[in-house]
Amino acid sequence: MSRICVSLADARPIGARRFVEVRLDRTGAWPAIPAGCEAIATCRAAWEGGAFGGGEEERRAALERAAKAGAWAVDAEVRAAWRPSRPPGVRLILSRHDFEGMPPDLPSLARQMLSEKPDFVKIAATPKNAADVKLLFDLQRELGPRGVVVPMGELGAAARILFARLGAPWTYAVAEGGESTAPGQWGETELHELYRFEGIGPATRAFCVAGDPVRHSKSPRLFNRAFAIAGLDAVYVPALVPEGQLFAMLEALGVEGASVTIPHKIEAFHGARPDAAARRAGAANTLTRRGGAWDATNTDAPGFLASLEEGLGRPAKNLRVAVLGAGGAARAILAALAGPNVLFLVGRNLVKTSELAREFDATPVAWGRAGGMAFDLLVNTTSVGMDPVAGETPFPVEEIPGGCAVYDCVYTPRETRLLRESKGKGCRAISGVGMFVRQAERQHAVWFGEEGKASMREAIEEFLR
Repeated sequence: MSRICVSLADARPIGARRFVEVRLDRTGAWPAIPAGCEAIATCRAAWEGGAFGGGEEERRAALERAAKAGAWAVDAEVRAAWRPSRPPGVRLILSRHDFEGMPPDLPSLARQMLSEKPDFVKIAATPKNAADVKLLFDLQRELGPRGVVVPMGELGAAARILFARLGAPWTYAVAEGGESTAPGQWGETELHELYRFEGIGPATRAFCVAGDPVRHSKSPRLFNRAFAIAGLDAVYVPALVPEGQLFAMLEALGVEGASVTIPHKIEAFHGARPDAAARRAGAANTLTRRGGAWDATNTDAPGFLASLEEGLGRPAKNLRVAVLGAGGAARAILAALAGPNVLFLVGRNLVKTSELAREFDATPVAWGRAGGMAFDLLVNTTSVGMDPVAGETPFPVEEIPGGCAVYDCVYTPRETRLLRESKGKGCRAISGVGMFVRQAERQHAVWFGEEGKASMREAIEEFLR
């Protein structure tokens, strides 16, 4: 199983940690290493993205002192003109770092590094797209326990966790309250407690939430908690996916199921085998890998309708509804409300808005022309007001009719500015957190059936408390 190596960029005590990297280029001194702790000595040169500004002989001497003082391993760059001498039993990590992109011909680079017979090779690179992520997965798969492949940046964050399924000996983590030593690192606590990283192995089932942005998502918290309660050997990670690269990224990550969020729900529908629910909405938020292909469904629509009716305290019928946005989430809401309600679709792109409105027998409204409209329910399906820009609102409070209901599909934060201002005006404010947990419960059922169903409900109850 893979381990968590906590990278220490300051002089904080090692404490009870069992595996650490001491960044001598930042700390300046080798600390006392507690019994039972294995420590990697690193003194990264400025020309390799580190903080050490001295000469090469000085840097080499710092690593050799650490080796004599009890380091478990020393890390030296393959591009350095020297290799540190070390006592028997002290391991050598030969490393290469690219903070700007991907080194050319990764397999050849790995073979060159392995030819020196180090104990481990470490290759850290910065993927720019799904194809780069796949190259790094292929490299980790080839190296197995001999190699530590480090995808830097948010695009590689999911891979840092999922590489444990390919035999990666460890992943680097940020010390609790400490400073990151490379972009995209996870915190030691979330790796240990949320993702149960030390338990991930080749048989672990992998799932993700795919979106852009995605780090704000609470789905990993909900699903991983449900897996833990049920004792399932499964992990669920957030995956940043550039627009137009959804299926390429899912294939690279090797997941068997994905929750799909902004802006990929329409791409998910068109690139998979949609069921009736997905076809009604023309969008999909749930993908499942079966028989070498992807199946798509939509759990947003029933999840939304259930939480809306709970918030209203009555069936959602005979309402005048203004829906903000014309993306995949809007499709699910229109599908849920079509028929027994009068629908208005408010969008910035009037051509796109008009086309979507025609599908669901709604009236298209230009974004700036919604003021003064009479409606009973306002639904926001855009990302406006979502963390990290929680101070924004998609609709001016003075243009919301008094006494209507306002539903915000955004659930981070739970009370958005739109909901807060609507409540202050006397409107019934309904948070999207209800839709979030209900659609997630349905996704879990798609992937696991009855297995762990009670555990998912328990995780939802914890989440809502």
